[in-house]
Amino acid sequence: MQLGIGLPNTMALETGRRLMLDWARLADEAGFHTLATIDKPAYDSWDPLVTLAGVAGVTERARLATTILQLPNRNETLVAKQAAVVDRLSEGRLDLGVAQGGGGADYEVFGASPQGRSERLERQVARIREVWEQARASDRDRGVTGPPPLQDPCPVWVGAGQSKAIERAVRVGDGFVFGTRGAAGMAELVPWVRELAAAEGKPDFPIAGLAYAAVGDDPVAVLEEGAHHAVRYYGRLYREPQDLIHHGPADKLAGEIAEYAGAGLDLLIVFPLVPRLDQVEQLAESALPAYR
Repeated sequence: MQLGIGLPNTMALETGRRLMLDWARLADEAGFHTLATIDKPAYDSWDPLVTLAGVAGVTERARLATTILQLPNRNETLVAKQAAVVDRLSEGRLDLGVAQGGGGADYEVFGASPQGRSERLERQVARIREVWEQARASDRDRGVTGPPPLQDPCPVWVGAGQSKAIERAVRVGDGFVFGTRGAAGMAELVPWVRELAAAEGKPDFPIAGLAYAAVGDDPVAVLEEGAHHAVRYYGRLYREPQDLIHHGPADKLAGEIAEYAGAGLDLLIVFPLVPRLDQVEQLAESALPAYR
């Protein structure tokens, strides 16, 4: 399993240029495999692709991923263009992760309808790939809609939570992303996802998962801070904070991260919910060496 880390793009009040760029530089230099964003349009979070464009210029080796970007409420041609620019700025390090989202305010804010969003996502992914492929016909004398990404092909990962959506995600995507359902929950589904991928002729299909964390020697204090940011983001939590957020000293979290490796993931992305650089430093020192 590889280990990635989330960027603080959802903690807008505490995040500025210095924290975001220093966070990305430090994580890249430490050896995290992936730097990732998450997405909630009807919120004050930083846009996922714009954030990755910003950190592309201060990083050299880490993959840059949207895990995930809600797609059916956006224009897919614009997403294709933006993603291709990020891929070029990063010299071919983008993993475009998409999902359908839950509807509601995240659709209303873009003036989009959630009706038929599952089928629309499938058509949009096909259109993004079409835009990228057609963009490769540009030459010195004629430009077409683009630019193309540097990678050929640029990976498109798809996230989902329900059974039918997971089946669609595997069929459509180049990789799969679990939300924050915990190591045990992922372990139950990983074999099935791999079976689905094999049936689609995708034997090397990568599977990623997300986990929330709050690192610190005082478990109560860091859990309280992490829970504050989680509640602000979600409005209400579907699990108790202590069951959703890995919290406490870094060596404790290192042991909990190891459980995800046992679940069969190819990549775990840990999203710290405390907007301080010591979160990156402590995870890099205690957890990362086993997965670097």
